[in-house]
Amino acid sequence: MTDVAIRPAEQLPEPADEAGGRPDRAARIFAVVVGVLVAASVIIRFTASQALWLDEAQSVAIARLPLHGAGVTLWDGLLQDGSPPLYYLLLHGWIDLFGESSPAVRSLSAVINILAAWPLYVLAGRVVGERAARVAVVLYLTSPFALYFGTETRMYSLIVLLTALGGVALERVLRAPSPRAVIGLALAAGCLALTHYWCLYLLLTVAGWLIGLLTVRPWLRARRARRAGTPTAAALAAAEGTGAQPSPGALAATGENPATEPYPYSGTARGAGVPPLRPSGPAPTAARAPGARSHRSATRRTVPSDSIVARRGPILGLVGIVAGGLVFSPWLPSFFDQLAHTGTPWGEPASYAAISHAYGQWAGGPTTLGRLLLFLITGLAGAGVAGRSAGGRFVLIDLRGIEPGRTLFLLATGTLVVAVTAGKVVGNAWADRYTATAFVPFLLVLGLGATIIGDRRVFRAVIAVAALVGLLAGTSDLRRERTQAAEAAGVLERLARPGDVMLVCPDQIGPGLARTVPSWLKVYVVPTYAPPDRVVWVDYEDRNKHADGRAIARRALAEAGPQHTVFLAGSGSYRTYEELCTVVRTTLQDARPHADEVMEQGAPAKVYENYALLRFQAR
Repeated sequence: MTDVAIRPAEQLPEPADEAGGRPDRAARIFAVVVGVLVAASVIIRFTASQALWLDEAQSVAIARLPLHGAGVTLWDGLLQDGSPPLYYLLLHGWIDLFGESSPAVRSLSAVINILAAWPLYVLAGRVVGERAARVAVVLYLTSPFALYFGTETRMYSLIVLLTALGGVALERVLRAPSPRAVIGLALAAGCLALTHYWCLYLLLTVAGWLIGLLTVRPWLRARRARRAGTPTAAALAAAEGTGAQPSPGALAATGENPATEPYPYSGTARGAGVPPLRPSGPAPTAARAPGARSHRSATRRTVPSDSIVARRGPILGLVGIVAGGLVFSPWLPSFFDQLAHTGTPWGEPASYAAISHAYGQWAGGPTTLGRLLLFLITGLAGAGVAGRSAGGRFVLIDLRGIEPGRTLFLLATGTLVVAVTAGKVVGNAWADRYTATAFVPFLLVLGLGATIIGDRRVFRAVIAVAALVGLLAGTSDLRRERTQAAEAAGVLERLARPGDVMLVCPDQIGPGLARTVPSWLKVYVVPTYAPPDRVVWVDYEDRNKHADGRAIARRALAEAGPQHTVFLAGSGSYRTYEELCTVVRTTLQDARPHADEVMEQGAPAKVYENYALLRFQAR
């Protein structure tokens, strides 16, 4: 989405293989190794077999609801959940075709996750160059972050796909504006907002960057020109009367360093040895002697000046993003209803330290192998933002940063800053999975950083090791149990009998259990005493605060009667349930002292959604 006019002296040769050269034996081995790792990463995306945890089971419970009818519809479920509809509509159609088994519903995310590689490749090729595009796709497909969400029944893979498509549309708007490109950008922006509300932070960040291209950048250039005592590049072009793009020497004289100025046009990565694409507009003309006038100077100018051409792209980019609001507008009444009654009561706003944690999650995640990958990814990110190849094993670092890596890093980090700030203002929680909204610019930075490596052996080693470690770390993360729902179901099949009652506290572990427990078991969530398949987030914190845990426990005891057992699946670590679940448990234990723990609560390091299962037998 940005590029720079690279001065000829800074156009370095390709960092690894010579352009057009015949691949040697090492290059062929490298291609085979990377190909095998990529193929394995694609297959692994379809292998997750664990039971669905809360978010996944909730998604399926909502998506399988009818679109219309007298009962609860999908639209009612979304209002109670607080999510926009696009992913759920796709999942609704997918369930109609393939069913709602765990492998079936997860395969939708896997397919979308893999499809996202193509627009990512196109976007990267236009913004950071062909070599960097190939690296970005390899690192994406073997990324533990992408692998995990390629196996989860949630919308995060769709976010990556739409972000890449939106990036392609925006790059086209900035490079060669057209109505079709603006419409494409509007559709992508609207669909992003209809997929996850955190995408609004990404759109705000991009809009702020475009406004900066229109306002801050010209001001900075004028300031540099005043300090240097020279006219601006735009003034030079206007003085020539042609609107031509100023020469690199003129740019340098005005203080407009093309190696560090963000340009809203695409081209090749720095050091790629190929001149960047220029904006649409008039072609440069031969220089004239001082005081000479163009033969068109006495006639009406028909060709727009460079400043107008340069402003047209950002303006139309803003138009496209704003027009995305038209796509989102039918959902606005539901959005405002959700804004007033739902949210993220399960968590609290994050500090700005969460931004660095997000980069750690993108790089490799929490595992030991993930931390090793973080070491490699950090180097690639640093090279992508500020590095320039000096040939061989040397890299030059510009502490000001170099385009386009600097702007890509700004867009990724800016989105996270906006998210944290908004969370502090409105009280929304932070979740690492939400940061998928800013993942694509980060991948482009990594691809660009890899091309800075001048030694071909080092280049191949870094990419191969990063892909291998990423695949191993991702596979390890995928094997981790996501919920104890399957274990609890096995215990209940063995110990429970028809007529027994189970309370679920908090209700957030209910959707996963609803898919696994015996159908003949009576299961109710605390505090609503409703079926466990969906969590209703409407006025959630206030509802739990005023709930009567003793009354709920007594109701379960009365329904079970003296002949049947009451089970309690619970955990005291959930926000807004710290006291409520304790009250329910204490009331049950007072009525039935002969209680035992029939399933131990799992360790968080081994199972994500963990809880204990207690049995309160009749006397």
